[in-house]
Amino acid sequence: MTLRRKLTAEEQAEVEKHQQQAQTAYQQREKMTRLVNTFSLDALQPNLPLLFPSTVTERPDFRALSWYRYPGWAALNEGQTLAVESPFYIALHLVDFSPLRAELVALAGIRLNAPGQTPFDPVSLFLCCLLRWEKGLGWKKLARLLAREEGACWRQLFGFDQGRTPSASTMRTFHNTLGTHFVQDLCPRFVELLCAANLLPPQATEPGSAAHSGITVAADGMLHQAHSTMRCGQVTDTCYQETSTQAPRPCPAKEKGFEGCDCTDQACAQRCRLTTPRDEAARLIHYTGRNQEGKEDPSRARDVYGYRSYPQVLDDRELHTYWVAHTSTHAANVDERTIMPTDFAALCRRLPQLHIAKYVADAAAGFQCCLEPLYEQGVIPVVAIRHDRTDEDEDACKIRGYDQHGYPLCPHGHRMSFNGLDYRRLRACWVCRQACTRQHPQQPQDKDCPFRDPQRPLGFVTHLRRAFTHPDSSKHYRLARLFPYRSSLWKKHYQAPKNAVEARNSQLMRLGLKRTWSYGLSGAATDIAFGDLLINLRNLGRLVRQATQLVS
Repeated sequence: MTLRRKLTAEEQAEVEKHQQQAQTAYQQREKMTRLVNTFSLDALQPNLPLLFPSTVTERPDFRALSWYRYPGWAALNEGQTLAVESPFYIALHLVDFSPLRAELVALAGIRLNAPGQTPFDPVSLFLCCLLRWEKGLGWKKLARLLAREEGACWRQLFGFDQGRTPSASTMRTFHNTLGTHFVQDLCPRFVELLCAANLLPPQATEPGSAAHSGITVAADGMLHQAHSTMRCGQVTDTCYQETSTQAPRPCPAKEKGFEGCDCTDQACAQRCRLTTPRDEAARLIHYTGRNQEGKEDPSRARDVYGYRSYPQVLDDRELHTYWVAHTSTHAANVDERTIMPTDFAALCRRLPQLHIAKYVADAAAGFQCCLEPLYEQGVIPVVAIRHDRTDEDEDACKIRGYDQHGYPLCPHGHRMSFNGLDYRRLRACWVCRQACTRQHPQQPQDKDCPFRDPQRPLGFVTHLRRAFTHPDSSKHYRLARLFPYRSSLWKKHYQAPKNAVEARNSQLMRLGLKRTWSYGLSGAATDIAFGDLLINLRNLGRLVRQATQLVS
């Protein structure tokens, strides 16, 4: 069966918005000489094939029912291949997946040349997993596609002979044995592939950013419904524990005033009958929904029972594209304050060759525990500001020394002006420019201000680094930003990377991953990891097609 469900009106609008942005990006890329110089087939030829990295270097030789071989890139120059074939098909002629063979043999538990049934080449089965997402098919329909005439093209690419194609159970079993650690490392390996071929920008590609070179990373969580149907929205870990008369199981639903379950029936002895045992890690979260200004939007609010993926995307602004570098998957109610520092550290540790200049995220990452690791790595945080109820109190703003948008105030309460960023020290300079002489020249408290000296036109000067000076600075990391919040400079560095990670989320939505196709946290992580790898392969295919067509 086909597992992609029909999108809601809101989801369809989101997809159409990003499709329009993709069309605009296509037009903008045509003006960039780097596209042709880097991604055309002529430019790529010295680096082809692009070897997919593996942790195992040996090359096993064994008896198999199929055998994948890199098909070569020459077929892309035949006729109208580039114009009519899909980006995924193009990418399969650029990337060689053979290095994965020995690693996949170990993961799948294949006994080389052992007596018994002859196995399929695990690389062939790995590509079947990607084709499943490309076509949006269930395992049974995918098996029928490969066996029929319309699957001849894919059989040739994957190394299958006609009449010798895998069954649905064979592909499903292989998919389930890969393990979370392996699949979540697929996107970092793809970025390694890009780095080895010099396909990533050597420095930040936004105009005016040469002073702090490096690449921009953007992050934003996405909620996914579990494959199981929710039975109780208050399920916790205790609901999966055994119960007895001596140690009765607590009911979090009843504690919050819901119907819940008494757990006195025999069906509740091992776990509450209202749990979802095949999605044991799934949890309920109420998504309040926010608009572009960060305010709650009731029309976008919804309940989600399932998981949260947290991608970290590399933004290539010059070519108006992006690459998914790292994604982790968690229960839906896990706080991003727990996810972001761990994932950023994992990204730096896994891809040390990346020089990260800026990190873009929404207000959920506006906490000290999230911002401190960025400052320590010399990364500029471009993180939206979390608001507080005291932000609307003018007197409170004057006492603490900054307004609701994080703009410093002079000792007399006037908003100060941004005067540039010291990239070496990573500190922002703010000056008052004697605003009181223009705004409130008659206020008596301003007349004796020592910073109204005509010989010092900048007036009061302050430098802002990690947080505002305050007895409890940890509370005010949310407002300290090196770029003035909501200014044109802020929008230039924030909006495009944010659109990139939202485009990734939109692509997963189009793949049908608003609801996971597999059960359990490990199944959800595998689904999402293959979806992200497919997105990267499609992006590569699109760039090569456009660049090569421009040359011809």
